[in-house]
Amino acid sequence: MPDRVVSNADAAGSDDELSGNSFFRGVAERRFASPDFTSAELGAEACRKLFDRTGVAAEDIDLIIYHCMFNDTFWPGIGPAVQSAIGASQAAVLQVDTSCCSWLSGLQTARAFIESGIHRNVVVLTVTNFVSRLPEFQKSRRSWVLGDGATATLVAPGERSVLSAYEVSHGENYGLLRFEPDVVEGVFKNYWERGCGPITVNFTQDRLERIRDNAMSLVPDAVAEALSRAGLTADEVALLVTHQPNESYLREWRERTGIGEPRAHDTLAKYGNLFAGSIPVTVADALDEGLVKPGDVLALGTFANGGDLVSAMALRWSGTHSRFRQGG
Repeated sequence: MPDRVVSNADAAGSDDELSGNSFFRGVAERRFASPDFTSAELGAEACRKLFDRTGVAAEDIDLIIYHCMFNDTFWPGIGPAVQSAIGASQAAVLQVDTSCCSWLSGLQTARAFIESGIHRNVVVLTVTNFVSRLPEFQKSRRSWVLGDGATATLVAPGERSVLSAYEVSHGENYGLLRFEPDVVEGVFKNYWERGCGPITVNFTQDRLERIRDNAMSLVPDAVAEALSRAGLTADEVALLVTHQPNESYLREWRERTGIGEPRAHDTLAKYGNLFAGSIPVTVADALDEGLVKPGDVLALGTFANGGDLVSAMALRWSGTHSRFRQGG
């Protein structure tokens, strides 16, 4: 995680008609990456820590699957820059962008490569360097649930960790959550047009209600489906980790899955919403806190972009920090 801590108690922001909505509550502090780190630098640092913890050498990595919110340039993405910075001279790079589902999508993609025999050691990387780069959006309290950070996970051959997965798109919900230029003097211009406004996240009360409705059905149902595919019940789950948009969603997801305290964990208050990084950061935090033991079953669930994609996974922890084993 970046060193810079931003306390919401000290933050100065303007109120608007939506800022009191429960969608924007539950975060005490967050981390900001920019300007101290570029996205490539943040990703490289996460990879170096992964190598230190697992003992795997950079030159033994075959593939880096990455998701970045925001890349350092519009195009290309940060993958090649990270690969070069960490000395992974034998690795290819692949960008996977399913928004907040990207870490689970990345694990699924890594599984496929390993089980097919194409690759052995795959790094799944998430980088969030977003809210710290949007000074205009920071003026709104609606930005106070968002934080920055990076995660790196090693997926390698061995005893199977991933027991089941479920992922499906719901394209009928496309466009409910968008990052786009703000209106300037009453005129909206697309990001490729000269004179467009600064990037922001535009919400309406109707969108928030539809996003909530989607979240309350999609995520619990996806977690239940992943457990069913693994032949497991909610009672057999040692720890539930979900995406963490806000405290209201976390509370209701736990109620609807039947997996509540003390079998649920989040890092919302101290790190905020990290987009694709929320689940891996929280899993790492749970490991550091001694909440996960070898052999424990973890249930993971998230949705993306207001509900146009949902993803869930059941896995059995192998006992190695930051490493997943996948038989093939």
